[in-house]
Amino acid sequence: MDMHDIAIRKMGFEFPADLDLVFLPDDPELSYTFVGTWFMLPYLEPYLIRSINAAIDKVSSPEQQEEMRRFVQQEAHHYRQHAKANNIIRQRKPAYAALKALEDELNAEYQRFSKEKPLLFNLAYAEGFECMTAAAASVQIELGMFEEPGHPLRELALWHVMEEIEHRNVAFEAYRAAGGGYLYRLFVGLWAQAHFLGWGKRLTQVLKDADPEVFARYDTPECKARMRAMRKRYFRAVLPRWLAIYMPWYSPRKIPLTAKFEAVRRRFSDAATSIS
Repeated sequence: MDMHDIAIRKMGFEFPADLDLVFLPDDPELSYTFVGTWFMLPYLEPYLIRSINAAIDKVSSPEQQEEMRRFVQQEAHHYRQHAKANNIIRQRKPAYAALKALEDELNAEYQRFSKEKPLLFNLAYAEGFECMTAAAASVQIELGMFEEPGHPLRELALWHVMEEIEHRNVAFEAYRAAGGGYLYRLFVGLWAQAHFLGWGKRLTQVLKDADPEVFARYDTPECKARMRAMRKRYFRAVLPRWLAIYMPWYSPRKIPLTAKFEAVRRRFSDAATSIS
C-alpha cells in the first residue's frame, strides 16, 4: 500500500440548527442508531489516536510509521467533524441534554483504558473496532447507503466510511508489530465490539426516547417494507465480512477496493482541502 493512499482531507461540513436526524430515507431506526454511535466518536477516536501514537516506536518500517501518522490525522479530522454535528444535535431539544452525562462517563472510561490498560489491549481494542467498521464501510459504500445527495449527515457518513477503508490496515499491523497474536486479538476484539455496540445502544436510546413523534411518523406499512428490504440487503452482504474478521488468516489488505470506493475517494479528494 502506498502511504499516500491514506490522504489527509480537511473537510468543512455545515450542519443547520434544525438538522433532521432521519438522514437515511424513511428509516428513523437506522438513522438514529448511526447518530447515537457517532456521539461516541469524540471520545473513542482520541483513544484510538493515543493507542496508535503509543505504538509508533514499536514499528521499524518508516512507511508503516507514516501510515500510522496519517491514520492519526484522519481520525482527528473525523472526531472534530462529528463533534461539530453532535454540538448542533445536542442543542436541538432539552431532552438531548441527558447525552452529556453518558458522554462524560464514556470519556472517563477511554481515558482509564489509556492510563491503566497495557498497550497490547489498547491496540487490540483499536483493531477490533477498525476491522468491524472497515467491513461495514465496504458494504455501505457498495450498497450506496449514503450516496443520495442533499443531507449533511449522509455526506459526513460517506466521507468517514471511505476513509475507514483507506486506513483499514493500520491498527491491525500496529497490533502485530507490538507482538500481538491471534487469540488475544480475537478475545479483546470481540469484547471491544460488544463494548462499542453497548455504548452506542445507550446513547441511541436517549435520542429515540426524546423523539417518539418522529418514529410515529414513519410507522406505516410502506416505510416498514422499505426498512425490511434495506436491512435484508445490508445484513446479507455484511455478515460474511464480519465473520471473516474472526478467522486466523484474516487480513484487512484483502478488502477489495472497488470502482465505487474509488469514485467516492475521488469525489472527496476533489472537494476537500488536501494536506497530504
